[in-house]
Amino acid sequence: MILRSRRIWQFGVLVTSLFLVSSPNLAQTEVLNPVKVFYGYEDLLRMAEDKIVQETPAKAFDFLIKAKELNPDPDFRYYNLAARAHMKLGQIFDGIHAYEESIKKKKDQLDLVLYVADFYEKERKQKEALFYTKLYLEQKPNAKYRLYTAAILSRQLGLESDYESYIQILESDKTFVSEKESLQTSLLKNIKNKKWKEADDLSLRYLVYFPREETMYETLILARRGRDSELLEQAYQWTSTVFLNETRYFTRYGVYLQEKQRYLESLSLFRRGFYNLLKFYPDSDAGEILFLIRQSYANLGKDRDTLAIDSLVKDFKNQNKLTATDLENHQYTYRKNREYLLFCIYWFSKRDVTKANDYRKKLKDRDMEFEEQEFLRVMGVFSALPQDL
Repeated sequence: MILRSRRIWQFGVLVTSLFLVSSPNLAQTEVLNPVKVFYGYEDLLRMAEDKIVQETPAKAFDFLIKAKELNPDPDFRYYNLAARAHMKLGQIFDGIHAYEESIKKKKDQLDLVLYVADFYEKERKQKEALFYTKLYLEQKPNAKYRLYTAAILSRQLGLESDYESYIQILESDKTFVSEKESLQTSLLKNIKNKKWKEADDLSLRYLVYFPREETMYETLILARRGRDSELLEQAYQWTSTVFLNETRYFTRYGVYLQEKQRYLESLSLFRRGFYNLLKFYPDSDAGEILFLIRQSYANLGKDRDTLAIDSLVKDFKNQNKLTATDLENHQYTYRKNREYLLFCIYWFSKRDVTKANDYRKKLKDRDMEFEEQEFLRVMGVFSALPQDL
């Protein structure tokens, strides 16, 4: 019994001495993260993807954070997983930014490049859309639809030389020139027979070979309106862009937006149409476009601007009999109306350059005052283009 007690005592002393010797080292040892010890970068990416697939995207970020700790400069797969997780959480712009980081790491992800380009185009961020469209064309220089898209975006941004360059590349392909008449006949036949899908597909297929052929756009609009396509607005945008100096296409696009009760947007298009009329077709009848502008003001509850257009209609009709004093008095009555200021610039530019410049300044000051209220710098795909005479 005494021997057994002595052995227990010796064992206790041994354990205590080992603890005393080892305890300083234990105090200095960093607490290890079991995830980082047992899983590497690849494992963590797989686990993050599993969480996304299992519809628990928020948990994916736990593994992505650990993955980035192991690899502070992660590859494109990391950003793609982060983007997918953001998208499933409804964080769309965060997801797009993550995809952009992925593309920086690996730019030959062509489907992803197009996805980002199309997203920005739908968001009316033409500059960003053009950047990714160009990135795609660097790798696929003969992609006709993307050449056409680059042309459209370039013109909407005021990059006329780029627009012309892309259009000329498309027009240099003469593959279907000999079939142009038969193609137009087929298109009109489909429209007449209300074969909207066939007309839509045919117009879209050959539009890139005849990018300045008006018939292609007319049939595309008719076909998409006939089938009530969600892409009808895109057709209006393309048509207004290619025929940028026309009035009628801005009018038609504006009427479409009125139908959708998007009155401020429709007003911006009617204003563009009125600008085109004064700049390129000053001898035309402005009655229709001014009526539509008046209607837009009425829909927006802008009573004073509505009255201004009533007065402007009369002045436009009698512009050759107007005196400078009469016009200035009328404009002063409605001094914040944009159309009156634009008309004054037009009218005085032929008679008094100094006065015309004064009204240019007034128009600029007016637009600065109403910039936020009317979304002048962001309203529509043509907001980057000037509208002063």
